[in-house]
Amino acid sequence: MALAYEVITTSFRTELHARWSAVFDRLQVPWVYEPQVFTAGDGRTCMPAFWLPRERIWFDAVTAPGHEDLGWWRRFAAAAGGWEYYPTDTFFDEQDWDSPVHVDEAWHGRALLAFGPLPMAYGDDGLDVWQSSPEGGMWVYDDAMYWWTLCPVCGYFGAEYFGQAERLSCECLNDREHNKTRNGHDVRLLKAYQDGWNESVEEVLVAVGGGRAGHQWRRRALIPRQGAAEAARHCVAQCRSVAEVLREELPEEAYADAEEGHQLCDSCPGFVCTGCGAEPAAAPGEYCRSCEPLPLLSDAHARDLLNLRAIELSRLHKEQLKIIHPVINKAMGVRWRGDARLADLAVGLTQVEHWLAHPGSLQIPNPTLSEEEIDMLSGAEVRQEIAARVGTLSAVVHDTIPMVQMRINDAIGVRTRAEADEEQLRAGLRQVRLWLQAPASYREAAG
Repeated sequence: MALAYEVITTSFRTELHARWSAVFDRLQVPWVYEPQVFTAGDGRTCMPAFWLPRERIWFDAVTAPGHEDLGWWRRFAAAAGGWEYYPTDTFFDEQDWDSPVHVDEAWHGRALLAFGPLPMAYGDDGLDVWQSSPEGGMWVYDDAMYWWTLCPVCGYFGAEYFGQAERLSCECLNDREHNKTRNGHDVRLLKAYQDGWNESVEEVLVAVGGGRAGHQWRRRALIPRQGAAEAARHCVAQCRSVAEVLREELPEEAYADAEEGHQLCDSCPGFVCTGCGAEPAAAPGEYCRSCEPLPLLSDAHARDLLNLRAIELSRLHKEQLKIIHPVINKAMGVRWRGDARLADLAVGLTQVEHWLAHPGSLQIPNPTLSEEEIDMLSGAEVRQEIAARVGTLSAVVHDTIPMVQMRINDAIGVRTRAEADEEQLRAGLRQVRLWLQAPASYREAAG
């Protein structure tokens, strides 16, 4: 079975950027890292760290505030918002940046700049979350103290002054009944910040020609896309389609356009993005992560998701979690979930989602009771043991639960289970055990 989740490595200029990417991933916010370089009138350039395409937000983060940071950011924020830039006062000390930054309309959006480490909850008061920031929050064009916030009704993500969710554009809280300031202390945000702090990030030496220059911080995560890991392994960061190269090398009359040529990379055995043609794609005709960004799964997020999928399996098969979890661990090749690596979690998630989509493919080992153990059970205990196996038997023999219940009652010789005595119930449990061990016997008996 092909893996639906694969391990990829992403690289960043700073450790802080790597940790912020984990925050966005936990919140399921798609991001693109450094997709564009912007130029000022004097020729200098700036490169914001994150573009959040769904929210149309530019975001960058630095460890400590500086006049240079605010100087270029205010000019960039004005240009990204489509405004004319006007110096305000000497507080910003922006003499080093005395010309506007040019931003094409396609990249227009809101700009936010954060100083200091990631937010952290120090107590029950939401105001404590951003207290490590020298500015008390993020900067917009000419104001500070903006916090990430989530709408408690629809989950819309954005940033507002002191995290006031009623200011979000979804307008879910713009009525008197629900109007309530959410101060950025939402449990989902706190969980995301904690993920950022806990994320495993490593510093590496970047060889010449290996990856983007200066990207020395890396994190590994799961991506829900087949072929993504292979594309990353092949990529030499010089993506050009075969069609583009041939068009340059051949005379116009000799060049014959072919669809395959636009999909194949000329620099490696992989594929190029259908959209931009400048980034690797996981498969022919697909888009790169810059054109079609997907949130990643950190180790902690993958474990949480695997636990949620296990609960879904438990409900689907009417089995206890203590039965489901060992089956998942066995599929991953580990005895304990704590031993699982990121690659093991990818296998587990892929397998669990296959079982959810095809319930009959999951074979759950039921504890086999010996004849002596069955004889020692009381009537209520036998009835409970039968009920615990009905869901599994239904999945194994591909029959509905009501039909399985009727077949068990027929085997016992009663119309309803309540009419059966202890010996009849024990006979029913033995029959269920036989059908689970030899599912074909269930069909044979039906015939």
